[in-house]
Amino acid sequence: MTELCLVRHGQTDWNFNEIIQGREDIPLNALGHRQAEESAAFLSQEAWDVIVASPLVRAVDTAQYIAEACGFDPAEIITDARFIEREFGAASGQPVPGIYEAVQADDQTRVPGLESEDEMRSRVLEGMEHLVKTYEGKRVIVVCHSHAIKAALSAIDETYTFRHAMRNACSNYIEHKDGRFIVKAVNVADHISNEIAVK
Repeated sequence: MTELCLVRHGQTDWNFNEIIQGREDIPLNALGHRQAEESAAFLSQEAWDVIVASPLVRAVDTAQYIAEACGFDPAEIITDARFIEREFGAASGQPVPGIYEAVQADDQTRVPGLESEDEMRSRVLEGMEHLVKTYEGKRVIVVCHSHAIKAALSAIDETYTFRHAMRNACSNYIEHKDGRFIVKAVNVADHISNEIAVK
């Protein structure tokens, strides 16, 4: 059995201000750094073999906290663009309330340049299949993004959708056994500070 833990990055100012954030390389804010530390402390209670991250700085920085807490050299973090955030096209940089329903409808007409849900599922699933093949029998942390995690979950189990809640710095556990992925736990975040408490 191979185990994956998909971890969302800590909060950024764009998350706090409810701005659609895709491939823009927005860094963690003060609360995001704190959340990354909390995620790292939580994950350090278990043994891990590999740490992978989306190449965006908010994911890499979150992964660095986790690597240090789990006894890895941050230089050992592997970046994989298959776990990068969704390309939101014309929605990127826009306030969430004005455009989010069009994004959730997977509507490329109303949102030119939007990466489709199917495209996301395909690339994230390809990334996960690569990991379970490369690190068979290992425990792998993947630090990535909200829509990347939703793509993974919905590719595995159709009861999950892109509308599923996903807190900053949450952990999501997936097992690969007997040739199939199984979702074990989603949006584990009781250890993460309240996003409303600090900007």
